[in-house]
Amino acid sequence: MENKKRFLILTSDAGFGHRSAAMSVSKALDQLYGNDQVNMVVNPILEGTSLSLMKPIEKGYDKGVRNAPSLYRFGYEVSDSRQMSELMESALTLFLQRNISESVKSFSPHAILITNPMFNAPADKVREDLALKTPLYAVVTDLADVHSLWFAPGPDLFFIASDWAKVKALGNRVPLRKLNISGIPVNPKFAAKDIDRSRLRHELGLAPDLTTILFVSSIRVDHILENLHALEDLNFPFQVVVIAGGNDDLYQALMEDHFDYPVIIKNYVDNIPDWMLAADLLVTKAGGLILSEGLAAGLPILLVDYLPGQEESNVRYVTSHQAGAIVENAGEFATMIEFWLKNDQEQLKRTATSSRLIGRPEAAFIVAQALWKSTQNN
Repeated sequence: MENKKRFLILTSDAGFGHRSAAMSVSKALDQLYGNDQVNMVVNPILEGTSLSLMKPIEKGYDKGVRNAPSLYRFGYEVSDSRQMSELMESALTLFLQRNISESVKSFSPHAILITNPMFNAPADKVREDLALKTPLYAVVTDLADVHSLWFAPGPDLFFIASDWAKVKALGNRVPLRKLNISGIPVNPKFAAKDIDRSRLRHELGLAPDLTTILFVSSIRVDHILENLHALEDLNFPFQVVVIAGGNDDLYQALMEDHFDYPVIIKNYVDNIPDWMLAADLLVTKAGGLILSEGLAAGLPILLVDYLPGQEESNVRYVTSHQAGAIVENAGEFATMIEFWLKNDQEQLKRTATSSRLIGRPEAAFIVAQALWKSTQNN
């Protein structure tokens, strides 16, 4: 391993977005540089010896934001300033510096990438204490409204999703030279050219010629069943795929239910790019990663839920770019689907065009290439 470039990617498992972005960059490094590099994705909260305080917070994140969204919004808004973030960074450094230091010492990386804002300050402190010149980069996994905690002064470069995120970064005193509008890294498969959608549908067990509506849920998405049944009143030919996203209660309810149209039901899949590239439109919540994937696939996005705080601006980002819409109930949901499907799907096609214009399927490659370039002189 002596002659290989080593990349340490620090991530977390609070939600799917942080790890998914990390794994996307890992795959891009493998695809671009193969055996000339080795990369390791590590969660320093769960895989180290951190104080017990951090582990319950990490593991209970999804349940907490679902059960107490108002409290989450309050905490998000109160802490969203550079001054408050500096206080949080001191505590996070105390809790996480040891674990990150262990990973850095054992792996000896040529470059470090972060996909969770909790690690920016402690990773920079580790670099300082060990007198390292190792490049430290951060991938910001929020699409539009970015919490100030992301912009600790430590990282040498921030990969951000949009001009909206750029405005927030500059407001947090991040120099322009430290900003790269790359998009949020998504699976490299999204950047593939000449996708044969009919063949892909056949491989996935779908009818090749039917309009395909893809639902992607999670433990934090509500009203999926109501919206599915609202489709039964529409007079258009279509098929539906529902991915419960690890929501076991929803998956069980789906399996016990009956629908008046062709439907494929999955609990969790490891080939989400295939399902998205096979679909015609996406129904989901306003998470930064899932939206980045949908936009990378050029899908019109119908939002049925969002998390108070940063996901509210994700809604505005998608709708202001005419890449999707948001609905509040099953009646609005059915009306919007009908609007998109009527008149030979004219509106659906326009929305798909807008989605493709702001999608960044190549984001993981941009980050991987920057990481590689940063190591060429060390």
